[in-house]
Amino acid sequence: MTSTPPGGETAAPLLLPGQAAAPAGPCDMSGMHLMHHGFRRDLDDFIAAATHTPPGERATWAAISQRWERFAHLLHEHHDVEDRVLWPLLTERVTAAGDTAGAGVLEAMEAEHALIDPLLGQVRDQLDRILVGDEQAKERARTALVDVLARTREVLDDHLAHEERDAVALVQRHVAGEEWEALERKEFRGRPSMSELRFQLPWMVHEVPDEVVRPLVKASGAPFAVLLRLSRRGFARQQRAAFRYVP
Repeated sequence: MTSTPPGGETAAPLLLPGQAAAPAGPCDMSGMHLMHHGFRRDLDDFIAAATHTPPGERATWAAISQRWERFAHLLHEHHDVEDRVLWPLLTERVTAAGDTAGAGVLEAMEAEHALIDPLLGQVRDQLDRILVGDEQAKERARTALVDVLARTREVLDDHLAHEERDAVALVQRHVAGEEWEALERKEFRGRPSMSELRFQLPWMVHEVPDEVVRPLVKASGAPFAVLLRLSRRGFARQQRAAFRYVP
């Protein structure tokens, strides 16, 4: 999904609720910012669901568990392509430019990624305990789940904010707009299945203001718009099933 208007010039940087910064430059970072918005939004919903869903509501917890798998997969894929493609590319360029501060930012990006995966595993463990434990075990697991989700939200938000402020600034400084577009097409979008696309597209624009979504959808073309429209109902069903107790 891009935000490049018909004339070819890059649109103003996208700044969504909760986003720390939107450094300007030649690269359209809309896709990254939409992903970050989705990660923050989902963790808020998971915390609310863990807090308010009764431990005995097994069908709802099964839906929460399935929805968590979708979230964790998207986050893992997002970080994996950064570790494999983006950080090495930027490291090469900041090193050539003698930018020691930029090199420090990129080292921090990788270190912060390493903090997040263990937390995702701890969430998975507590969800499994809620699904199979007795009544007392379920309640203990739910308490632990709320705690680890809150910690995950804190750690991930700190990382995303650092990335938005400093790593995106490095992208804008060291990567040309056309090169970024090619990287997105070849690397960052991956090769999702149709099932994955029918979740990911409505996920990316869920609770994003309409005035932001409309031009992005228009710029992305008719096939994207059709698939998004066809996918939204199924996504909404998954949301209701997992987050039925969210206030």
